[in-house]
Amino acid sequence: MGGVVVFTLFTLVSYFLFILKIPFLIIPLTLISIFFGIKPLIKKVKRIKIRFNLQTVLIIIVFILGIAGQLAVISPSGIFQNEDLVFWSSHGHDATWHMALMEEFKRGFPFENPSFAGEKLVNYHFFSDIAPAIISKYFPVNNLDLYFRIFPFLYSLFLGASAYFLTKKLTNNFSASIWAVVFTYFAGSFGYLIGKGESVFWATQPQSSSGNPPQIVSNFLFLATLYFVLVLTKKSSKLTWAICILLLGTLASFKVYAGAVLLLSIFLAGIWQVLRERKFQLLVLSIVSGVLTAILYFPNTSGSTSFLIFEPWWYIRTMIVEPSRLNLLDWELRRQTYIYEHNWKRVIWLEGLGLLIFFFGNLGMRLIGLWDFLKQTKESIKNYFSLVFISVILLSFILPLLFLQKGVASNTSQFLQYFLLLFGILAGIGTSKITTKFKFLILLIIILMIPTQAGLLKGFYNRPAFAKISASELEALNFVKNNTPKESVILTPPYNQYLNLGGVTPNIWDWSDTSYVAAFSGRRTYMDDSEQADIMGYDYNERLEIKKIIFESTDIVKVKEVLSLTGIDIVYYPKAMAPKIDLSTVGLTKIFDNQLIEVWKAS
Repeated sequence: MGGVVVFTLFTLVSYFLFILKIPFLIIPLTLISIFFGIKPLIKKVKRIKIRFNLQTVLIIIVFILGIAGQLAVISPSGIFQNEDLVFWSSHGHDATWHMALMEEFKRGFPFENPSFAGEKLVNYHFFSDIAPAIISKYFPVNNLDLYFRIFPFLYSLFLGASAYFLTKKLTNNFSASIWAVVFTYFAGSFGYLIGKGESVFWATQPQSSSGNPPQIVSNFLFLATLYFVLVLTKKSSKLTWAICILLLGTLASFKVYAGAVLLLSIFLAGIWQVLRERKFQLLVLSIVSGVLTAILYFPNTSGSTSFLIFEPWWYIRTMIVEPSRLNLLDWELRRQTYIYEHNWKRVIWLEGLGLLIFFFGNLGMRLIGLWDFLKQTKESIKNYFSLVFISVILLSFILPLLFLQKGVASNTSQFLQYFLLLFGILAGIGTSKITTKFKFLILLIIILMIPTQAGLLKGFYNRPAFAKISASELEALNFVKNNTPKESVILTPPYNQYLNLGGVTPNIWDWSDTSYVAAFSGRRTYMDDSEQADIMGYDYNERLEIKKIIFESTDIVKVKEVLSLTGIDIVYYPKAMAPKIDLSTVGLTKIFDNQLIEVWKAS
């Protein structure tokens, strides 16, 4: 758990050093910390007696398999096949955005949106990209290895460890703790029962969170924060207070959903503690941590943007009717008929059944934790940590049933991650009790638990890579990185969803609108990745229209006029998406050309 604290502190200190424009000080500060911390650490390690018994072997096996399973759905991306850089799943989009942020942080404060040049970086939880950026900036480790292999290993280890130690602190029971880790790493939804994937009931499962750095970091920070809050409620100390404030106060900067749910839960428990015992421990913790949250979060937020939309029951409605999900259109037609007939009993029956499918479908075998959930609920009247625990589960389940996110509506389904994580802890506790009496159930529980993980791996590997950056294009991107000023702004073609040049693995620009140019050139782009821009609240339509004029118009005068308004320094494009005019006629000079890419420089 100390590793989670160190990671969080390292990130926070790095962020403030970026703001002060002295990020290089992270190296001497880290060395000083190691110098003063290594001796007591060695003493503590020497006092640990490791016994290679069955429990130790079981821990090692579970962690190796769990970490390997999470790495298997991210680490194959960002490798070279026949000199082309390939990406599976959504990594060609998500990873290039995060690597573009890493390049932006290496450039220094103030941070701009790397794919929307000239605009402040706002409305995004970017803390998960700070530590990889610092490592990349000062050590000879490339972004691909950091993003796809090194940090995912670290995050997966922290996730399993936080689940283990939280459960151990709750129960003081090895069996419950190791089962909690098993549920955290392997348990999935019941999607496989109807031949569908892990998110057919909307919630993505923790085992696939390795492909989403803010999500997996918030997952282990969430569990670690609960661990230290539990320690605080049992035995208060200055160090525990400091750790709780650090973790809870920074959580929203890693993932705003996690910070909102946990802060609100601790605040509610704090109010109850004041009313019941006139004690202010949890209330003070929530307020002080909330102040740190506000200090970190609001300067990086656009006050004009509301990112939540009130849309009750949207997830259940779409879960039922979407062809890619349950595809029960007849169900919806019946519901509408009953509403028309004012047959409210039937309507309530259908809506209630939909809610149960949503609840148990997402839980999967975690439903074993239902009894302990009810037990924790009963204890929450007098046990403040139980009240925090139950409040988190309820809030993270109820909030997505009420709200959607602007830009990508389904993003609020990420609230459900914390519902699933904590039910995984409860399922571990419940399974330990059941299997102690009925050992023959162990194999059955595992068999019913893992098909989602198996299906995830099958879906990942049974098809070629989704997108590639060819060797020729990498040559062009490296040329730009090594031969243009760092503050250059690059104009790229507008994404054309109808281009579809084919191929087993398409070029990344023929696959999706991404931030790959910013990620691999180390330069900001004028406007790319419209989906991400929309999520973050940028009005990108004007810039998109300008791009269309430059690349699609045959009016030289108009193109020249619009180009002068952009402030761009470089025009970069695949030849398949070349402008309709010769760029030399509007004052640009070609500085790079190969069989795939052309690069032009503004005079």
